[in-house]
Amino acid sequence: MNPAKTNNDRLRELVEASGLSQPAALAVFNLGLGPAAYSINTFKAFLVRADSPKFRPLKDELLAHAEKNFKQHIKAS
Repeated sequence: MNPAKTNNDRLRELVEASGLSQPAALAVFNLGLGPAAYSINTFKAFLVRADSPKFRPLKDELLAHAEKNFKQHIKAS
């Protein structure tokens, strides 16, 4: 049985499916966040494996925000 996907797993999938570099993906992620925008280091902490000391869990509302922003950047299969 596969463990349930985490919000961080889904964000990694969105970034990968977009084909964007991490800095470009961060720009998409930060759209609409204004002064609450995230740094590249924090964004990378959302993308690393859960067993990394740099890991930060992604909140549900941030995943929803990312899903909305990345929708138009996902490459068609």
